Amino acid sequence: MRTIADYHVHSTYSRHNHGKSTIEEIVQKASALGLKEIAITDHGPGHWIYGIQWEKIRKAKEKVIKMRQKYPHMKILLGVEANILDYDGNTDITDQVLKYCDIILCGYHMGARFSSLTDGWNFTVMNKLGIKNKKIFEKMREKNTDAVVKAMNRYKINIWTHPGDKIPLDIDILAKAAEKTGTVLEINDSHNHLNAAEIKIAAKYNVRFVINSDAHIKDKIGSCEKGLKAAADAGLDLSRIINLK
Repeated sequence: MRTIADYHVHSTYSRHNHGKSTIEEIVQKASALGLKEIAITDHGPGHWIYGIQWEKIRKAKEKVIKMRQKYPHMKILLGVEANILDYDGNTDITDQVLKYCDIILCGYHMGARFSSLTDGWNFTVMNKLGIKNKKIFEKMREKNTDAVVKAMNRYKINIWTHPGDKIPLDIDILAKAAEKTGTVLEINDSHNHLNAAEIKIAAKYNVRFVINSDAHIKDKIGSCEKGLKAAADAGLDLSRIINLK
């Protein structure tokens, strides 16, 4: 069983040196590893620290098209890792993003440009307070989950990234929504989510999974060891993981 694709890789099109490798370096490494598919997915433009700038999305797509000509044996995709911005489920997935992107990932990230001060307060401060207060934790988990489900229903999101990382989510409700919308749930090899316990819960529903590296440098592309261990510990049928063969 090996990885044949990695759909979550950050490049130098991220702001502030968040991604360390160029698109060509990423593609070269993926080719050397024998991957059949690779996706360049920098943070969406709604992330004010690391997000790809609006005017660079087109340039990134032009570079991807050139790489397709140079590496015809590999499927090369351009996408974004979009950001959820408020509790109404709005994200930075815009018409311009959809025009140039072949794949859409989405997740929660600190540093996103939230829609309002209230949304920013709840996503950041209240979720942190919930770490030490069970009542706040339960309230925020419900609010967070509702926001994610709304986003899944509003947009065509291919992959929801590292569910449960940084903010709590009700994985049961999330997986039920993912089954309805066809959203793939990510087992992130760089973060501890989905972890084995969360995979067990999600696997009760007819959802598919993907193990992505979330690589920020070319040498991490294709990493899946931690994700595979989590899947194995959960007793997941590995045929449900879309990028393993």
